[in-house]
This record gives sequence, structure tokens and C-alpha cells, in this order.
Amino acid sequence: MSTPSTPASDEAVLRVRNLHKSHALGATPIEVLRGVDLDIHAGEMCAIMGPSGVGKSTLLSCVAGLESPDRGEIRVLGEDMAALDEHGRTLLRRRRVGIVYQFFNLVPTLTGYENIVLPYLIDGAAPDHDAASRMLDRVGMRARAEHLPSQMSGGEMQLISIARALVRRPALVLADEPTGNVNVATGRRIMALLADALRDAGSAMLLVTHNAEDAARAHRVVFMRDGLLLHDAALAGPAVTSAAVHDRLKELGI
Repeated sequence: MSTPSTPASDEAVLRVRNLHKSHALGATPIEVLRGVDLDIHAGEMCAIMGPSGVGKSTLLSCVAGLESPDRGEIRVLGEDMAALDEHGRTLLRRRRVGIVYQFFNLVPTLTGYENIVLPYLIDGAAPDHDAASRMLDRVGMRARAEHLPSQMSGGEMQLISIARALVRRPALVLADEPTGNVNVATGRRIMALLADALRDAGSAMLLVTHNAEDAARAHRVVFMRDGLLLHDAALAGPAVTSAAVHDRLKELGI
């Protein structure tokens, strides 16, 4: 039974090399990722943008260990994902990776607070109630602590989902369209929360988004087309603005 180890401090939090992944369409394999390379370091938010179906969510799933690539290397916190068995990948996700989904993925029979402490419980650990309470306050959901997801709005469910993803201060956060199902004001609040949490915990974040305003909060924006990351077209540092992202998308025809 393999378990994740502690990475060397100078390693990238996420390292992807020559990643290939195909999906079957009937008897025909469709190559979704065609040699993806990517590094993300502690304290960095990297946004991936591109049209639907280009492989962005598949990349996230492979990084999270939810899908296995056909070939290539993924290292999360220095750990070779291919060298871990399913149990090891599960432990890594539970303890060191936070995942924010577009469609919330809350447990409908648990209250907001119970959903937040769920990562501790499924790991067999005692919940850190102080940490959970701080996260409730941080996302502004104290009033929804005892409410079921069915009693919350979409934006409220997403804020609880973010609190759940961040409560254990993960070293890597994977966010798949985190503002895709909320209104503009809530989306801006969500992105501010994610950026603050990244800074405070020194985490790395891989953000998949179609929203140029969300991408403009990242340290680096990399564009994806035809299963490849177009690193030569990436924006970084002061060059990352909503207008620059829009312009680059137009230039690339995506």
C-alpha cells in the first residue's frame, strides 16, 4: 500500500510532463491531451483557458488522480502519481489537495458545517472545529451552518464547497469553473476568497475558467487549444489583465 511522501522544498507543487490522454468514442479513441507540460509553484495561481472540450477538465482530473493518463508524468508535491496505488492517490487528495467543483458536489443529507468537516471524517481524523468555524466566517456562511444544501442558493452552496476544499489548508487547489454557476457578484467574491486563501496558506492553484475576469486574478494565464498548452502565448505578471486576456483569446481564435 503506497502513501504520499513529503516533497523537497525546491520542487514545483505540480509538475506535468508530456501528458497524453484519450477518450473512447465508440471504437475510435479521441486524443484529448496531446503532450501537456506544466509547472506550478507554491503561492502561484495559474489559470487555464480554452474552448469547451479542449481537455481542461481532463487535465484537472488527471492531476487529481481521478483519471489515469495514457502516458506522461504527473508529480504532485513531488509524488509521482503513477507510482501511487488508488489508496495512495486518495490519501493525497484528502490531505494535501483541495478541489472546487463547478457543480458544488455537496452531500445533500449533511448540513453546511457537516459538509465542511467531511474531509476530516472520511480520512478518519478528528475534525478541527476551530478551523471549520474560521472557514465558515471567512466565506460568510455562519448563518447557513445548520442548513442543508437544499435550503441554500447556488452561490451559498459554492461558498460552502470552497470552505470544504480549503479547511485543511491544502498545498494544491484545483478549481474547475468555480464561478460558472453563480451570479457575477458572488463570482467576484469567490475569486477574492480563493486568491486570499492562496496567499495566506502559500498554496498553488490550478484554475480552469472561461471567465476573463476570473483569469485576470491569476499570476499566469495559459491558453489551451487542440489538447496542448500554448506556452508561447501565455500571459504573466503585470501583463495579466481582463483586457489582455480577451485580446489574447481573440488572437488565438479561442
